[in-house]
Amino acid sequence: MSDEDTWTVDEAITNLRNAMKDSGQTAEEVFASIDANSDGEINGPELYKGLIEHLGDHLSPGQISMIINALDSNEDNRIDVSELSAALSEEE
Repeated sequence: MSDEDTWTVDEAITNLRNAMKDSGQTAEEVFASIDANSDGEINGPELYKGLIEHLGDHLSPGQISMIINALDSNEDNRIDVSELSAALSEEE
């Protein structure tokens, strides 16, 4: 069992927030880089690829689903820019 199998949603968000700070990107820039088809929403496959790109972490489909469910405030099974921005903001 590897470390990534024990990841929590909070850890994933913290790691992405730290990567965003380290790269000097805004939440909107991170969102745009993950939103591969530029439709204004991040779906599961895009999030999976984005986390590999930004963090180098390969998460399971279950972990990706947990992250989407945690961030998806309007329950459309997608993450929009406002949902990602809220998750990556400093205020918890």
